[in-house]
Amino acid sequence: MRPVRSRVVSVLLALAAAAVVAWVPFWWWAPVGSPLAFGLLALTPVVSGVAVVVAAVCLLARRWVTGAVAAVAALALLAVVVPRATGDGDPVVTPGPTSAPVTVATINMRFGQADPAAVVGLVRAQQVEVLGLQEVTPEAEQALADAGLRAELPFVASRAEEGAGGTALYARHPLTSSGLVLREGVFSQVTARVLAPSGPVDVVVAHPAAPVFRDDAAGWAREITNLPGPAPLEGPPRLVLGDLNATLDHRPLRELLSGDIKGSTPIGERSSTLGAGPWTDSAAAVGAGLRGTWPTDRTLPPFAAIDHVLVSGPIAPVDLTTQVLPGSDHAGVVVRLLVRDGRAPVTPGA
Repeated sequence: MRPVRSRVVSVLLALAAAAVVAWVPFWWWAPVGSPLAFGLLALTPVVSGVAVVVAAVCLLARRWVTGAVAAVAALALLAVVVPRATGDGDPVVTPGPTSAPVTVATINMRFGQADPAAVVGLVRAQQVEVLGLQEVTPEAEQALADAGLRAELPFVASRAEEGAGGTALYARHPLTSSGLVLREGVFSQVTARVLAPSGPVDVVVAHPAAPVFRDDAAGWAREITNLPGPAPLEGPPRLVLGDLNATLDHRPLRELLSGDIKGSTPIGERSSTLGAGPWTDSAAAVGAGLRGTWPTDRTLPPFAAIDHVLVSGPIAPVDLTTQVLPGSDHAGVVVRLLVRDGRAPVTPGA
C-alpha cells in the first residue's frame, strides 16, 4: 500500500511542479487575444507564491529533481513579482523650492454607481488636484456636482456616456489642449494639459476595454499600445490615469512600460521620442505594485492591480494609497507626485 501511496504523491507533486514550470513561458508568450489567458495572467502573483510552496513540499518529500525544477520556476516568477513590492530604487525629488507636489487620483465609477459623497470625500481628504474618472455617466456627473466636486475641481474635460464608456478629467487648475492624439477605442478617452502652478502636465484618462467584454479580443492590446508615447525630453510631464484592464503581468502593458512601443505622438511633435524617459508605473515604483484594486465588492480582498497611474518626464511618484469606494468594484488610487526641476537635489528611495 505504501509504494502505491508514494507513487500517487510523486505524480501529484510532478503535476504541480509542471504547472508552475509551465507558467513561466506562459507569462512571457501568452496570447494577447485570449480571454482565458487574460484572466489567468492576473493570477501570476498568486501563482508565484504557490510555486514556492510546491518547491518546498517537493523538497521536504525528498523529490529532489521535481523540487529543484519547481524551485527554478519559483525563482523566475519571484524575480518578476517581488520588485513590485520593493520599489524601483530610483532617486526621487527632495521636497523643496525647486520641486512641487501634485496629487492625482483615478476612480472607476462602475456604471456611474460609485457613491458621489465618497468620491468627493476622497478628493477633499487627499487634496487631489487631478482626478480621472472612468465609467462616468451624465447622471453621475450631476450627482458629483451636487456633492461638491466642482467646488473642489472646477475645470473639467468630459466625455460622459451611459453605461461603461464614459470618461472625464477634473482638475483644480485650468485646462488647455494637450495636443496628444488619442485613437478611439470601445470606451471614450480624454486628454488635456493641466496648467498647474508647478508647470504644465499633460494628462490622459484611459479605459481600454477588457478582452472578455468585446468581440475583438485583441483590440484590448491595441488600445494599450495606442496610448500616447512618453514625454519628450524638453516637454512637460505626461500622465496616464485609468482602469487599463491590465496588470503588470499582461504583455501589452509590459511592452508599453519597457519602451518597446512608442505609442502615438502629439500634433506637431517629431515622431521619434529618442531620449524621452519611459513610462513608469507609479505603484511599482513606490513598492505598491502588488496592491490589488479590483474587485472590491467581493468577500475576498482585491487581487488584480488593474488601475494605474503611469508617469513620464520630469515627475516622480513618491506615495500611493488606495481607498474602497461604496458602489464601485474598483478601489480609488491616489498618487502623490513631485514635479522635478533640473536643479533639484535627489535622494535614494521613495
